[in-house]
This record gives sequence, structure tokens and C-alpha cells, in this order.
Amino acid sequence: MKFSAFKPFLWMALILSTAFALWAWFRPYEWSSDPAALCEIQGVNLTLDHSYFWVEPFLKVNSGASHDLSKPVFLMTSQGRKLEPADTTFASPDGKETREIWLKFWLDSKDIEGPLDLHLNGGKLRLKTRSGIPTKSKYHTSNRW
Repeated sequence: MKFSAFKPFLWMALILSTAFALWAWFRPYEWSSDPAALCEIQGVNLTLDHSYFWVEPFLKVNSGASHDLSKPVFLMTSQGRKLEPADTTFASPDGKETREIWLKFWLDSKDIEGPLDLHLNGGKLRLKTRSGIPTKSKYHTSNRW
């Protein structure tokens, strides 16, 4: 069999793999985020620490919006527990207006078992949609974990 017979299949495989890579690169963390939150989640770093978890969402403030420091920021677990951040870091390229926010939450196994919602600026963002306890540390680029 000649190599030229496989060329169309190789081209199709290349096109499909490129399309998938582009889709995976540009897809949002959450498809329908709450505009009242004034931010979008870029990713969530999950770190296992014995039977506990560090959950670190990375947020970008929407253009034209500003983060309201007077409103509470908390993580709501599926069991109804409100958790405040253990640490918060703000970044600003111009030194004036916050454009990026890093939050850090300390959760135990029962808190991370179900879906997680981040409440800020009067809105809600879904950090985690699925049930189950994660088994490894990972940087998540979608809320389906």
C-alpha cells in the first residue's frame, strides 16, 4: 500500500487535533457566569494536603468593572457551609485598579465532596459542578471536576 493513500487521513487527523487544541485553549472556565460577580474564573489550583485541600481560584475582573471590597467574599459548599478566604491577593498592572484576584480556601474532605460556589460582588460563580472527592492535586481550567 502506498503512503499517498494515507495522506487524506493524516490531514484530517491534523485538522481535528488542531481544532480540539484550539477549543480546549480558548474555552471559558464557566460557560454562563453571573455578570453580577464582575469577575471571571480563569482557573482553580487544587492542592491536596493530607486529608485537607487548598482551593485557589484565579479571577480576572471584567473590563470596565471594579471589585467591590465592601461586599463579602465567601465559598459556599453543597452542605451550606460558608467559608471565608484564608488569603487574598490583588494585582494591578497600573497600580490603581485591581484587575486580577487570587483567593485561597482551606477545605476538608466533606466540604469539597459536592459542588462549590464562590460569592463575590453580589454575584455567584460555580467553582466545582461535580460530586466526589478529588484524588490528586491539579490545576483545573473548567468547573467540571
